[in-house]
Amino acid sequence: MKEKFYATIPVTVLCVLLGLMIGVQYNTVRQQQQTADSASLQRVSELTTKLTTLQAENEALQTQLETQSQQMKEFEAALVADDSDFEALTKENERLKMIAGMTAVQGRGVSVTINDSKTSDEAASSANPDAFLVHAEDILSIINELNVAGAEAISINGQRIISQSAIRCAGSVVNVNDVKIAAPFVITAIGDPDLLEAALVFPGGVVDTLRPWGIEIIIMKLDTLEIPAYNQVREFREATSSKE
Repeated sequence: MKEKFYATIPVTVLCVLLGLMIGVQYNTVRQQQQTADSASLQRVSELTTKLTTLQAENEALQTQLETQSQQMKEFEAALVADDSDFEALTKENERLKMIAGMTAVQGRGVSVTINDSKTSDEAASSANPDAFLVHAEDILSIINELNVAGAEAISINGQRIISQSAIRCAGSVVNVNDVKIAAPFVITAIGDPDLLEAALVFPGGVVDTLRPWGIEIIIMKLDTLEIPAYNQVREFREATSSKE
């Protein structure tokens, strides 16, 4: 009987040890599981917090984007308005420059060529040989008639005539815009060719006045001619803009 009792002791001890090992193993696994669950919960909490933060940042960026888009539309509308104003100012500036003679122009008109008389014998025997030469006064008479007939731009041998242009005799030549010009003088004018021609050839007009002295005058009506811009600096020393 005792032998059977002693024989069961090792088995009992083994079972106890096995049970203890199983218990320890269970507790270890349970603790690891709890630790893992805790870590997972903490990770989920961190990710949730980050997600909430990112959503808030995204909403703020979306609001900022909408604001900037609206500002961009306002800027574009302002630029369009500015472009319209700028275009209008540019056109007005070009118009004023054209009126002032600061821009080269082209169009229909006439070309008037005048030259000294070739009747040298008559000039030599005349009491006033200068009468057979073209003078500044003759050129001014032609320019005045052209202006009355509506000439929009005039030049003499490439020199643009403006309100400040001076035309005067300088010995055997004519001084235009401080540039000496010799005959033949070619006056070009843009305007209605028929009206410009009629202003010069009407009975008793400037052509009739000059031809008895042998002054050569050739008038050509042209569909296209070019007149250069006034190429000198215009300065106003005394005149200033009126407040009115």
